[in-house]
Order: sequence, then C-alpha cells, then structure tokens
Amino acid sequence: MATVHRFSQQGLRVVFQHVAGPLTSIALSVRAGARFDGAHPGIAHMAEHMLFQGTTTFDQVALNRRAAELGGEHNADTGYETISLTFEVFNEDVDDALGLLAEQFYRSRVSEDRLRKERRVVMDEIRGRVDDPADRLHTRAWQLFFRGALSHPVWGSVQSLRGMEARHVMAFLQRYFTHERSVLAVVGGLGEAAARTAVRKHFRGGRSGVPGRVAPARFGSTGYQRLRGGGGQAYAMKLISVPPVPRQLIAVGLALDVVGADPDSRLFQEIRERLGLGYDVSATLDWGAGWAVAVISASAARAAAQRLVRAVDETCQRAADEGFTADELARGRKKLRYRYASLAESRFDRALALAEGTLLGFPLPEEAERIVSRMPQEEIEAAWRQALKGRTLLALLAD
Repeated sequence: MATVHRFSQQGLRVVFQHVAGPLTSIALSVRAGARFDGAHPGIAHMAEHMLFQGTTTFDQVALNRRAAELGGEHNADTGYETISLTFEVFNEDVDDALGLLAEQFYRSRVSEDRLRKERRVVMDEIRGRVDDPADRLHTRAWQLFFRGALSHPVWGSVQSLRGMEARHVMAFLQRYFTHERSVLAVVGGLGEAAARTAVRKHFRGGRSGVPGRVAPARFGSTGYQRLRGGGGQAYAMKLISVPPVPRQLIAVGLALDVVGADPDSRLFQEIRERLGLGYDVSATLDWGAGWAVAVISASAARAAAQRLVRAVDETCQRAADEGFTADELARGRKKLRYRYASLAESRFDRALALAEGTLLGFPLPEEAERIVSRMPQEEIEAAWRQALKGRTLLALLAD
C-alpha cells in the first residue's frame, strides 16, 4: 500500500494517498455530527441536507447540475461524530470537484423555503423508521442506554425538526465548519503535487477556528428493559459498552465476529439452527470519541420472546466464560483481514476511513490489520469478558 502523506492548509488537515487508476475519491469530514446538536436534536443531519440546497454562488439546481457534469458520486452522511462530504471523480476532474466541495464547505446558505422542503423529506424518513419495529427498538434502547448528546437519534424527531429555523441551521454551519474541526482526504490516481496545488487553490478562505471541547459521553439505564410495540414479532437487542481504546475496540470487534451474526457464528447457530427461533441476527460495533458500544440484535415469533432473550444473553455470557476456539478466532481474523483488504481496494471507503480516522484518532486500516494478526487469544478473550462485566442493557420489544 502506498505511503500516506499528510500536510496542513491553514489549519485544515489533509491526507493524501496515491492509488493508481483513473479515479480519485475525496472525503471531507467535519467534527459536527449529532453529538453537537445542542438544543436542536437533528440539526447536524439537517445541515448535511442543506449543503446540497444552494450556496452564495449556485442555487440548488446549478449546484447539483455542476456535480452531475463532473460525472462522479457526490454525497454526504451524518453520524454522531462527523458530517462527511464525499466525491469520487476522474483524476482530471479533481480540481473542479475540490472547488465544488469548497463551495459547499464555505458558502452554503440556508433559506426558509429550502429548509421547509428538506424538513418534510426528513420527517418522512423519520416516520418510516418509526414504522419499522427493529428501528424503533434500536432508537428506544439507545435512548435508554445513553444520556445527553448521544441519546437522541441522528435524525432528531418530528417535534425537534418543527422547532428548527433557517437561522439555527446557518449558525450551526458557521460555528462548526472550520478548518480546525475538519480533515480532507484525497485517495486515487491524481499525483501528490497536483493534489496539493488544488487543495491550496480552493481551501484558502476558511476560518481556522478552534477544535473546542467535547462533552464526555454519559450513560443511563442498564439491566433488562421490556418495551411494548413489536406486533407479531419479538425483537431483542443487547448493548454492551466497550472501552473506547483502539486496541480494545479491535479485540472486541474480533470477538463479536465469533459471537455474532454470520452463519458460522455462535448466536446465529443458537437462534437459527439449534432453537429454530428466527432468521434476523445482527452484530455491529459503533464508536466515537470517548465511547463505544457493541450492539447485538435478533428477532423471533412473539411467543418465543423470553427464549430469544435468554439465547442472546446466554450466548454472550458463555463466550466470556468458556473463551473461543482456535478455529473460531482464525475465521474471525480472516473476516477482519478481508474487510481491511476490501477497504484498501475501494478508493471511496479508503478516503472516508482516512478522513474520519484522522479526525477521531483511529489507526490506519493496515495498522489495524497488523494488530489483528498479532493479537494473542488471551487478549481477545479478556477484552470480551471486560466488556460484559461493564455497562450492558438487554431490551425486548414485544406486545
């Protein structure tokens, strides 16, 4: 893998990696996710939408037409920690693509009429999520497990969106879209010298700003919580707090592959094959600055609700009590290696990982792969046991 080069442009951190080929991916990540919503839950997500609704130079039609002229993938995403703007284009169009991203970064504008339109779009999205029992359980369990800035959904609520005005969103963009809170990653066939020239050409007018303090993650309920509203199905979800240290995140991630959702995993085999309760099983690891949580979920018929809860809880605990076999860990390591290799093959995913990882202090993918390959079995098992001894919440959604 080619060397990663880093430089600064008036406080904006820039990461460049050359990957031969006709395309270059760009990711601009800003420390402005839902964790920073403040008095208006969902405002970061709404700000992401408004980045495509016009600038002081382009109206909404002209902005999106210009992106289409470049022929690339132009998008954005909001999480709890970041808003990330992404663009993948031909190498010869990188200069123009960076110019368009700079236009959105510096000069997006928020009018009341465009906000009203996007607010309706997001409200429809929220209503769709409320109608999905699995999404509803995730939202409610998350709200119980966390307190404060991390407790509300990234997209907010219908009520919070109704209280949001254009001036609120504009103030959010002006406060958080600064050089010191941002990382720009460029990965692809464009040469380093050309990338440096284009960055300096387009990203020279921003305020440097200051990173600012981040309120510590706060936690709420633990234990067992029964919630109503599953309809004909029962949905179980276990949230496990994980120490937010990269090496422990990697260890728990490996353990989660053994315990979790793939057909060879323990939970899938327990729920689907041995007990015949249901099919949908998932296991993910979400994290940010100062927090991380493993999320395991499964569903079954309503009559099997308590058996489902026991299966999730006991499978997790049995892994802590008995440890893992060498074969299980070998498969888990290979799965993670595959993910890192896939990441290396995708310019888009690579750029996003470099931008967000740099912003949040996570190791480069190849460094994480080296950690996985050399991590002792005892360390993996100890990380899983430590996580289960900490804060956990098991929630059941069933009528």
